[in-house]
Amino acid sequence: MNRPLAALLWLSSVQFFLAQAIVQSAWSTPFSLKQNFISDLGNTACASYPAGSDNYVCSPWHVGMNASFVLFGLTIALGAGFARDVLRPGLLRTVALVLLVLAGPGYIAVGLLPENVNIIPHKIGAGFVFVSGNLGLVLLGFVILETFRRRVLATSLTVFGIVGLVATALLVSGHFLGAGIGGMERIAAYPLPIGLIMVGLVLLKHARLAAAHPPNPRRSA
Repeated sequence: MNRPLAALLWLSSVQFFLAQAIVQSAWSTPFSLKQNFISDLGNTACASYPAGSDNYVCSPWHVGMNASFVLFGLTIALGAGFARDVLRPGLLRTVALVLLVLAGPGYIAVGLLPENVNIIPHKIGAGFVFVSGNLGLVLLGFVILETFRRRVLATSLTVFGIVGLVATALLVSGHFLGAGIGGMERIAAYPLPIGLIMVGLVLLKHARLAAAHPPNPRRSA
């Protein structure tokens, strides 16, 4: 039962991307993937942000984006909880899932405390997302390899997590490599939801196979 629940929870990460596209479409002022933070979509005021800068932020549907942040945080953590019984037991699984669970409250904090309302806890929440989430993704790749022997998926998750960690370091140090501050933030933030969607698809496939071929009671007796 836990396998389809974990799959559906992590597959729902797609809403994070849909919400950004929908909320962005409501902007009457220009929105730049290179210069605007994802959090600008959840900013509750129409003003220059940061104060005194040339970056004017006005997100009419900020409530929807902040709800998406909170929902994503919940589904990350709940999905990790249900995935516990699906993945191969061991210390690596435990550490990977704990790291992913910690990313959940990070996104919840980002949604409940928008950047213009309380920037310090907002940044702390984002820090948990980028560091804990991406590190958890790196380890999840190894767990997936041990559990399902899916080398391509496992390698992809680990590489995604490493890219996210490197992008986080570059973002914090102010090195954007032509991607802009918003672009580098997305390189740091997007590996986690993309990775969870990929894992969700695999878990859903295995859940369907298990339902189509239930264990034989006589054989297991």
